[in-house]
Amino acid sequence: AEILENPLRTYLLGIIISICGNVLISISLNIQKYAHVRQSQRGSKPYYTSLMWWCGVVLMGVGELGNFAAYGFAPASLIAPLGCVSVIASAVISVVFLKETVRASDIVGGTLAITGTYLLVTFAPHTSTHITAHLVQYYAISWHFLLYL
Repeated sequence: AEILENPLRTYLLGIIISICGNVLISISLNIQKYAHVRQSQRGSKPYYTSLMWWCGVVLMGVGELGNFAAYGFAPASLIAPLGCVSVIASAVISVVFLKETVRASDIVGGTLAITGTYLLVTFAPHTSTHITAHLVQYYAISWHFLLYL
């Protein structure tokens, strides 16, 4: 009940869940890439027979569930831009664990992504509409949606 009374605490919880989910996604992508590289060096065995690759798939699922859960605590205008965390974390993890090289374009791109995320999270309107089943039904039979459909 205390979380629902304080929207800033609720938003912070959503942001933390989203960041953790995105870090898990980046770890999983690097695990999958490592499994692909290892399988290609060993021979013609398919990648989907590797236990490490499946661990990466499971971690990605957990990370995506975290992102999905984060939308329940904070508006999309806060959560969606945090997908940048996955890109930046993947870049750092790939340099450390996969021994990939860092180029100047990687640094510029990472800086621009972080700057854009900061601007979106800071200055976007953070209002969320309470959606009910009746509201979904109303919009589903509106002429705008039917025309689009």
